[in-house]
Amino acid sequence: MRRFVRLASLVLGLNVFVGFAHAHHSQAGIFNSSKTIEVSGVIKSVSWRNPHGQILLFVKDAKGIETVWDAETASISILRNRGVDGSSIHVGDRVTIAGSPSLRNRPEILARNVLLPNGYEFTFGSATAYFPAGKAGRLMGSAKTDGDVVAAKAKADGLFRVWSTIMSDPAAFPMFKGGYPLTAAGKAGLAKWNPRNNILLKCGTKGTPLIMISPLPMEFSKQGDNIVMRLEEYDTVRTIHMNPKDVAPSAHTLYGYSRGRWEGTTLVVETNHIAAGYFDHEGTPQSDQIKTVERFIPNADYSRLDYTLTTTDPVNFTRSFELKRYFVWKPENTVHPYECLDRFEPGK
Repeated sequence: MRRFVRLASLVLGLNVFVGFAHAHHSQAGIFNSSKTIEVSGVIKSVSWRNPHGQILLFVKDAKGIETVWDAETASISILRNRGVDGSSIHVGDRVTIAGSPSLRNRPEILARNVLLPNGYEFTFGSATAYFPAGKAGRLMGSAKTDGDVVAAKAKADGLFRVWSTIMSDPAAFPMFKGGYPLTAAGKAGLAKWNPRNNILLKCGTKGTPLIMISPLPMEFSKQGDNIVMRLEEYDTVRTIHMNPKDVAPSAHTLYGYSRGRWEGTTLVVETNHIAAGYFDHEGTPQSDQIKTVERFIPNADYSRLDYTLTTTDPVNFTRSFELKRYFVWKPENTVHPYECLDRFEPGK
């Protein structure tokens, strides 16, 4: 008798989605990325949303008992970033989903690959197939970019344009990779981190500098004397004060208070007054004494933007250190509304 849920051996390099999920919205303590299971059933509902998509699946076991499985997927923003959409996945389809099993003893799976009724395989943007029966991991349709390329090219002015991320390049994503020079207090704070009660999985909880891990589109624009940075993730807006006479408020906020200056074509941004709690997605703490210096360094034709982040926090880090990544200009991309919906209540 066919087993509808079976454990499969881990296939290395299956998909960049697991690496993305782990680095962008940490799944530690929720899914076991070292194993792969398969779940077969009929799709009850599909929701393409942020920060994660969701497919609910009616699954019957060998005794005919039906259970609703919750398959977590890449978000709609990530699908757009990878140039694919989920229009080939329909309610009522019988599919098989492969992915990481739950560590919470729940009928849930972190979906990586979907075998569709017509034999094609949907992989959330990866070219790597998993199912032998699939047709070379072929995606069932590309997302139509809704950006006006001609208008975007005409509007672009130096740094002031929309920047994107090549998620398949480790030099571009992710940026926070651990190994920081922690103080005793920093190590103690990290040891207290409980991934099962991960507040960073809630909408709008990333502050400075963690929000800069985002692989979603980012736009610079001018607003009077200031520069405004808009990131699609969480509809984030950071204001960079270019007037040196501007006075910082006494209050600390999620994104802090940023002052900017030009060094040639490089934008240098110094930020303090930050109250964000966590430095990275794995619970490394940061204090309200943290200060950052960011450098946005364009190449000659503004097709690439190198980014360096220098962090100083005397409470949690023994010294200042630097992290790097880069962005690219894709004129077809735009900053969309994020429309975030929390996946679950931390701790439950």
